Amino acid sequence: MVNHDCESPETAQKYIDKLKETHKKTKKLKNEIDGLQLTQFSDSIVLALPYKRESFDDFSKLVSNYQYELLKNGILCRGGISYGMHHYEDDFLFSNGLIHAYNIEKDISVNPRIVVSRDLVDLLYPDPNKISEKNLTKESDGSHFINYLNDRDPEESWDFISKIIPHSLASSPSIRGKQIWLLNYFNHTFPKNIHRTVEHFS
Repeated sequence: MVNHDCESPETAQKYIDKLKETHKKTKKLKNEIDGLQLTQFSDSIVLALPYKRESFDDFSKLVSNYQYELLKNGILCRGGISYGMHHYEDDFLFSNGLIHAYNIEKDISVNPRIVVSRDLVDLLYPDPNKISEKNLTKESDGSHFINYLNDRDPEESWDFISKIIPHSLASSPSIRGKQIWLLNYFNHTFPKNIHRTVEHFS
């Protein structure tokens, strides 16, 4: 998004207005959970909250709603959630929790999903059988990610997704992989509302 709009003439920009509108909505998130810290720059957002096990449901719901709002606006995002020392004061940010989350986003998330670190999942749910499927979905790679299509209207969700994914999938392997992942995630979440499947071989 940043590369496209920074390297295109002003009349061809298509993301910056969306991101500015999203930024305005993002600032309102601060009021939803006591103690929530929010930092936003370029196409990135950092949400931080003092660790309390009982706060994770509210935090994960907020993240889920935010990711769905981005989807609604035609923006796919990926990210990471972790924990660790985090210091933020007077616009000064120093945090190994942020570094952990960034590494998850860069190396593990890959697709439009926000992955929770395995250490944090173990800390939150000592009994893995009690992991809330409303909050988290476990993928075949063993990662748990925020289940942002949970409890959504399937037809509304499909309307948003179908506007993002063209009829002919991208030729770029990276983008194509993300498009296929999103279709599979939708089909997994709404098995009675499958609109489109992807054949890997022709």
